[in-house]
Amino acid sequence: SRCPTLRQHPRYVAAKKNTPVYFICHSMESDRMQWYKMTEDSEEFYKLDRNTSRYSIERKDNFINFTIFRIAFEDNGIYVCDRKNLTEEKKRPHMCGTELRVMGHGNIQQVQNRNTLKDAIIIIQSILLVIFVSVPILLFLDKVSDGILSSGNVPSFTTAGLEVEQMATYEDITPFRDMKAKWTVGEHPGEE
Repeated sequence: SRCPTLRQHPRYVAAKKNTPVYFICHSMESDRMQWYKMTEDSEEFYKLDRNTSRYSIERKDNFINFTIFRIAFEDNGIYVCDRKNLTEEKKRPHMCGTELRVMGHGNIQQVQNRNTLKDAIIIIQSILLVIFVSVPILLFLDKVSDGILSSGNVPSFTTAGLEVEQMATYEDITPFRDMKAKWTVGEHPGEE
């Protein structure tokens, strides 16, 4: 499963449906090499050894080109350049291939629906983030304030600085007595 002494590129291709795709395999023994296709869902692999109406294989001195003229969804898979006759020898190709992903065309409505869904997910994630960050902080602050007040270290803010014994209650207020001032009886405030 090691990569052989060859260079294959690109390593990953994502292209739109109906577009051409090119793979190149550089090898000193190009006449002994061949292209294979493996699918993700299956252990099977297929040899690609001759030109068809959908793809072409071109051999040169030091490389083998593989071209798919118009890719379709069934072209999804991994394309590997490896030794010839692997199927006859019941061996698997190496895992250093090129993965092809065929992307579909979407209409305007599908794109708008996807964008609306993405926006909704972002808003929901933002709300959940605020909740999951603020609730623990508020609970922590509540526990800290309860701990300080219950330990008696901080006096209540309504009676701060006042002793309970020094505060006058309603019962301690004397009733109003109608008394005449001394100076109205005969004394003047300026007289001694």
